[in-house]
Parts: sequence; C-alpha cells; structure tokens
Amino acid sequence: MDGPILKTENLTHVYSPDTPFETTALRDVNLEIYKGEILGIIGHTGSGKSTLIQHLNALIKPTSGRILLDGRDINESKQSVREVRGKVGLVFQYPEYQLFEETVYKDIAFGPKNMKLPEDEIDRRVRQAARFVGVEEELLDRTPFDLSGGQKRRVAIAGVIAMMPEVLVLDEPMAGLDPRGREEIMENILSYHGETGAAIVIVTHSMEEAAKHADRMIVLDHGAVAMSGPPEEIFAHGEELRRMGLATPVMTDVADKLCKLGVKLPGTVYTVEQMVSALMALEGGRRDA
Repeated sequence: MDGPILKTENLTHVYSPDTPFETTALRDVNLEIYKGEILGIIGHTGSGKSTLIQHLNALIKPTSGRILLDGRDINESKQSVREVRGKVGLVFQYPEYQLFEETVYKDIAFGPKNMKLPEDEIDRRVRQAARFVGVEEELLDRTPFDLSGGQKRRVAIAGVIAMMPEVLVLDEPMAGLDPRGREEIMENILSYHGETGAAIVIVTHSMEEAAKHADRMIVLDHGAVAMSGPPEEIFAHGEELRRMGLATPVMTDVADKLCKLGVKLPGTVYTVEQMVSALMALEGGRRDA
C-alpha cells in the first residue's frame, strides 16, 4: 500500500488555554488517511470529531502536533494552507445553511472561482459536480433558496466536490434527512468516490452507515483515539463501545441476543446482508448435518 495522503502526528488541540475555560478537545491523535479508502469516524457527542476534521484542511491550527498532506505540514505557510483547501474538501453538518449565491450554478462555482481556474474549467467542474450529486441541469439557473431541503444539501455538497478534492471530509452528511434522502446522498458520495478514487472521510452517528460503507473506522473518546481498524474489528468490541456511550449496529445486537439464546452465527455480523448470509449458512449447515 502507498503511504497516506493525509496524516496527523500527535495532534493536540486545547480551547481557551491558560484560562478557567481551558478544554482539551484532542489528545495526541495519530491517524492516517489513504487514497481511495472510506474512513468512518465515530464517537459520542463531545468526543472531538468536529474539532479533528476542522484541522484536516487548516480551518483550525493545532496546539501541538502536525497535519501532513503528502508529507508536507499543511500549516507551514500561507501557500500550503491554500493548497490544502483545494485538496481537502470539508462539508459541514447541514451545509445547506451556507448557500448564499443568486443561483445554484454560482453557488457550485464559488470554490473553483476562488481557485482561479479558467472559465471553461469552472463550467466543466460545475456541471460534473452537479451530475455527481444528482442536481439536474435545469436547476442550475434557479435560486438555491427555492429548492427542497434535500436538493439544497446536494447543491452544498456539489460546491465542495467542484473543487475536486483528493480527500472529501463530510460531517454527518445525512443528518436530518428521511431514509430515502439518506440513501440518495450516500449514493452521490459513493459515485464521487468511485469515479475519482478520492479518499472519503465520514463523521457519523449511524453505526449502520459506518458498518455498511467504511473500509476502516476510528473511534474517538474524550479527544483520543480509542479504537482503529476495519468495521468487523471495531464492532467485535460491543461492550466497550457501549461503555463509551455508542450504540452498535442493530444486526450486531440481534446476533448477540441470538448467541445468548444458543444460536451461534458463523462469522461477524453487523449488516443486514451479513445477517442474511449467516442465517442461510446456519440453515445450510443444519441440513447437511
């Protein structure tokens, strides 16, 4: 495997240092993000997730430690900060509240224009980003404020995708959407991932989403990395996760309850698809016996 495209080294962040309100939000966080992977970040409220991702494109500077993009400290100069913001795109929670331009087209074009790209390249990126997120061409000339909530969410995500980041970081991208909307937004993100090979970092409270889509997961607890690994390793520690105030996927809970009833499922189960496969394998084994 190639080296990480983005990594943190002993990243620590303290809010309001040397005051009565001093709070350590991150403590010696070391993580690596690789090209083409989907990394899920989970943790209870206040665990440091949002603070962490705001460091990844230099919106916040570390109290100590470093963030490296392709081996270079992103905070070493104004030029490196500009470069990282073109390569690491950050979509905040409820990004639709950040729309402000007269038309959908202008909103999506805002980032590429700030990158000083030629007009024809800006146009290409706007239309490509709109396609990635399912925004129809006829909507580009409309004001974003007339769109539905789900359409606004897509436009906001398209505005970040239009910069063609090598790392796309999303903070609860499906928050507040109905099940169909959640599924459609996730499909949009996976479409961008599949066509560009960009790394995707998703902060989520949904264990099901993390279980289904993440190649690897980071669990934050009180500002530190408590666990790191593929979903099957993370969800094998259900009791630990629950002690941290985190839920486990519904299918993991079902598997645990079946185990207590004497039904031992083969393999790790944390998605619906795995549950179906495990039950079919169990039934097949009984027939063979």
